[in-house]
Amino acid sequence: MTTLSVDVEFLVDYVGEIFIDASFWVALVYVNDENHRAARECWQAISRNNRQLPVTTNWTLYEAMTRLSASFNRHDLAIGLSNLVHTTSLIADASELELQSVDVFSTHPDRRWSVVDCANFVCIRERDILLALSYDADFCQAQAEFAFVRLPTCG
Repeated sequence: MTTLSVDVEFLVDYVGEIFIDASFWVALVYVNDENHRAARECWQAISRNNRQLPVTTNWTLYEAMTRLSASFNRHDLAIGLSNLVHTTSLIADASELELQSVDVFSTHPDRRWSVVDCANFVCIRERDILLALSYDADFCQAQAEFAFVRLPTCG
């Protein structure tokens, strides 16, 4: 697989909320992830300036924690990630978006989007978020419909 990098200078200049997907959270804390270095550089750029607010959903956080614990046997990283997210990010309650999320899921049978992905897309739309950090190809499929740009950019 190819490592996907992000234009860190673009992030430095960006002002506003940035949605953070589970794939980015995992890459950020799991050093063996192929996108770890790029994710770390992005996170450092965001952390250095107070003009961006990382936003995620509770379901997204749980997905990332589960992946770290179940797929990589790194319960310690899952707990560390939870602490990081709770101290640095706004966590939207996806249960408040559940009906809309299930509606998006049910009206897109041609996509392989999870209900969690659909909740993320609804959160992005409802909060008017323009930028999402994700290594998930589903975000490439959804960005036009939900009016955001995924970084790294889709090929």
